[in-house]
Amino acid sequence: MANEKKGRILSGMRPTGKLHIGHLVGVLSNWRKLQDEYECYFEIADWHALTDAYDRTDELRDNIFNITLDWLATGIDPEKSVLFVQSHVLQHAELHILFSMLVSLSRLLRVPTFKEKIAELRVGELRHKTKKALEKSAEAAVNSFFDILEQYQQGQLDQASYRAVLKAKLKEAFMESLKDAFIGEEEELPYGHLVNYGLLGYPILQAADILVYRADHVPIGADQLPHLELTREIARKFNSMYDKVFPVPEPVLTEFPKVPGTDGRKMSKSYGNTIFISDPPEEIEKKIRKAYTDPAKIRKNDPGHPEQCPIFAYHKIFNPDEVPQIEQDCKAGKLGCVTCKMNLIKHLNAALDPIREKRREYESKPDLVRDILAEGERKARTEAESTMIRVRDAMKLW
Repeated sequence: MANEKKGRILSGMRPTGKLHIGHLVGVLSNWRKLQDEYECYFEIADWHALTDAYDRTDELRDNIFNITLDWLATGIDPEKSVLFVQSHVLQHAELHILFSMLVSLSRLLRVPTFKEKIAELRVGELRHKTKKALEKSAEAAVNSFFDILEQYQQGQLDQASYRAVLKAKLKEAFMESLKDAFIGEEEELPYGHLVNYGLLGYPILQAADILVYRADHVPIGADQLPHLELTREIARKFNSMYDKVFPVPEPVLTEFPKVPGTDGRKMSKSYGNTIFISDPPEEIEKKIRKAYTDPAKIRKNDPGHPEQCPIFAYHKIFNPDEVPQIEQDCKAGKLGCVTCKMNLIKHLNAALDPIREKRREYESKPDLVRDILAEGERKARTEAESTMIRVRDAMKLW
């Protein structure tokens, strides 16, 4: 029963495609636990997805369907939680407009994610010739680094895959440092012509998403606390100026496991290093076989450094019982990378098999999936409209 729960939660995801194992062991496993403890509203944030992809909407409907399949397959239960598409609950937009009157432009410009986006745009706006020169400079710096490194570690650099991955990492680090140099440099908006209002107003819409359901808890990592703070400010300001309508939401701090991609970098579709929840067994095997491992372990009997290897990171998640032995054997040079990978493939597929099976069942019943979203949207609209009646009354709107 709702009154037995600890409180109400709103969380969501942008529909940008199929979900990967990073989502599974981070967000989705946490949601699965929270829905037994809290009254949960989970939104597919399609309006948020438009802020930087408004010109690429051709895949949006498929993405919404796929993210719903992944949610259902991983145990997000429509009997316990309300699943809905953001744009089908128009009260989000109404509250977003009203909240936008309460937030100054200077406050929005200080939002950390917006400042990061501006930094990216400023780098991207560099003239083509200048950008090419910087890339050439980055390449030169990387090559110089290798010239020096080869004098000391020639044996390790014989592997072409190791060289390629390390070069990519170094170049990425160089470009990231360039982006970071621009953050926080100016208060004004010199690149405003590249920014749509949707991007600037993103955190206000996010506040509306949370508060339109009067959610009192939001699951986030510690690094996201500054993003929630604006929502808390808006709730306090509205309650003080008009009437106490909204709870001031508290964070449900969660330590999300960091899942590396198959190349050792952050798992991201933009890097092409993801393992999707819905990948078939043969695709899992293909990706793991090609995955980056400890660069210092050239031969099977060489002592390894498992903490540097994404394969070991996957073992810790999907094969925890064998981790102590794997770590010991790897460090002692008793375990080869191929054997280690084949063992992981077995355990990873065993963990994903029931999820894939459940996903196929829902995929074969698209009308059922749509009905689940429709029922979630009905519940969400009812609750959101209840909030808006109180908001309109508090603001003395006509």
